[in-house]
Amino acid sequence: MKKIKLSIILAGAFILTSCAGTANQQLKETIREAGKIVKEESDYYEIFTAIDDSTLPLPDLSIYSSYSSDDVEENSPYYEEFKEFNVPMAMTGRVNAYIKYYTERVPLTTQSWLNRSNKYMYLVKDIFLQEGLPSDLVVLAFTESGYNTHAVSHAGATGMWQFMQGTGKMYGMEQNFWIDERRDFEKATRAAAKYLKSLYERFGDWYLALAAYNAGPGRMARAIQKHDTNDFFAISSRNTLKLETRDYVPKYLAQLIVYKNYLKYGFTMPADMPLLFSTIEAPESTNIYWLADELGVSYELMRDLNPALKLPITPPHAYKIRVPYLRDNEAKKILARASAIERARYKIYEGKRGESVAEIAQKFDVSKEDISRVNGIKRESLLTSRKIFIPVKEYSNIKIDSMFAQVLEKIDPKYYKVKKGDTFIGIAHNHNMRMKDLQKLNPNIKPSRIYPGQYIMVTRDGYTNVSYTAKKSSRQVANVKYRVKNGDSLWSIAKKFNTSVASIKSINKLKSSNIYAGRVLTIKKNVK
Repeated sequence: MKKIKLSIILAGAFILTSCAGTANQQLKETIREAGKIVKEESDYYEIFTAIDDSTLPLPDLSIYSSYSSDDVEENSPYYEEFKEFNVPMAMTGRVNAYIKYYTERVPLTTQSWLNRSNKYMYLVKDIFLQEGLPSDLVVLAFTESGYNTHAVSHAGATGMWQFMQGTGKMYGMEQNFWIDERRDFEKATRAAAKYLKSLYERFGDWYLALAAYNAGPGRMARAIQKHDTNDFFAISSRNTLKLETRDYVPKYLAQLIVYKNYLKYGFTMPADMPLLFSTIEAPESTNIYWLADELGVSYELMRDLNPALKLPITPPHAYKIRVPYLRDNEAKKILARASAIERARYKIYEGKRGESVAEIAQKFDVSKEDISRVNGIKRESLLTSRKIFIPVKEYSNIKIDSMFAQVLEKIDPKYYKVKKGDTFIGIAHNHNMRMKDLQKLNPNIKPSRIYPGQYIMVTRDGYTNVSYTAKKSSRQVANVKYRVKNGDSLWSIAKKFNTSVASIKSINKLKSSNIYAGRVLTIKKNVK
């Protein structure tokens, strides 16, 4: 026990001291040089996402090479700059631009990432070191998700390490109605370490391995073969890889420099404390909100400790959960003396498509209002087969019910009720989807035969289209007039003026997405 406590104390001390490295004068000067590359009045977001690489200076490859703390000689001009890093370092125009972006453009976001990372950093570093990886790679979780265990990309990549479904399953992370272990900070970190290790073994270069983590090893291998070089910067100077991948390594390097010198850049010590925990095996269908009440800890803490649970209840079989550190014996006693229904707080019923809430309520002798409230159901009948949680009167808890409903609303598919004048493609565009994606969600619906009052699924669940990245801020300029041309759609016009279909329809009082050539529309154009 003494050894465990000492490890935790050392880990906490390491977290608070290892991040605040010093930036030497040469580094400061190169950062100031970023002002010559990225003008103050320009739009940072557009620079980082839309411009062609040719508009920035070519990387200084004399700085790049393969410098790390292991092979930089003490008499090297880069020794002082790179000695604190254990991955190769490069100072390029792109890296400098991102340093400026994270420290000057979005400092609040950067600080929030620093705060959140402190919950997991000691554990991530420990796992990476166990797997034989450079500890500086822990910063890659900033690039992936901002250390957000619940981050979901538009493509469906999930968790702190943004694993797609297939890759997650390949590395043993279970995904079903109850759990998504891509969100588990231990399992996902272990998988990320193994994946990064395999990529490095394949490509023999950390920059190529990191780029392959983003783009996929197959695409990276084809780019290497096409350009006949193993130099990431030489490859990224071309347009073979997507801009997201070309910028992936510069983003990481910039975040690593900022992370190691965050005090120098004006950031404060991370506010969040490390998550310390013990692990126990919970019986089937254990309500972690109930267990939080019994332990006298917050629901938020139990959620943070068990992010893999999609619901605040464990699967219908024994499942390992985390409880606050040294509270494991107490938790085991609480679970042992509770009955199955007391642990779950609900009965679980397999609701069928088209079944009414009133019918379900009658089966279990509860009010339909209680069922709707607990399950976040806003309609009279079920639009799809789903699990229904039936509240048990003797264990009713309004606060737990309310928080349970908030989670269930995210699990439930989202539907759009068709209005008069709607078109299938218009509904797709209004929800930022392609028509074929909407068709995949609704295979039994014929796009040409939709009708008012019909429900169309627009997201498979409430997590779809959620991203950890901050929304782009914008300001409005004077309205502009636009004459519709042949082939135009509200979607294409909205993209042209950086606005939304909904905004165009609202300003022009359009009841549907149908427009005709020659019509003049008022557009409220968005600019940064």
